[in-house]
Amino acid sequence: VVSEAAPVRAYNESAAYDLSAYLLNDAGRPTDATLAPANTRLIPTGLALRPPPGHCILVCSRSGYAMNSIFVANAPGVVDPDYTGEIKVLLFNGGWQPYYVKHQERIAQILIVPFCAASLQEISVLPSTERGEKGFGSSGR
Repeated sequence: VVSEAAPVRAYNESAAYDLSAYLLNDAGRPTDATLAPANTRLIPTGLALRPPPGHCILVCSRSGYAMNSIFVANAPGVVDPDYTGEIKVLLFNGGWQPYYVKHQERIAQILIVPFCAASLQEISVLPSTERGEKGFGSSGR
């Protein structure tokens, strides 16, 4: 972890940690990254994390960014516990204007969550349930 890239929680009771952009040019100086309208761009964070056993990291959009049509493109992005490389955030600009991401700007948030590594088993028929195959809108308005 680059010390200036360490994730932080905004408040003591915040569930998520904010991730910041880690944008340096070839000379090692802070720079911006342009996110064109209707495009995605991979933004580095300078951060590598390994969650505790049985946990993964979810990379989610920040609400302030979402208000301005900037989203984590594959939200939530999943960082598996066996991945040891730098966490990068795939941002999407859903707006009409270019967005300029600055070095150390908070660009996403991460949640560290437990998961169940269940074994899958192929069967020919699923047991019946009250809901059955009823999909979207099945419970009414």
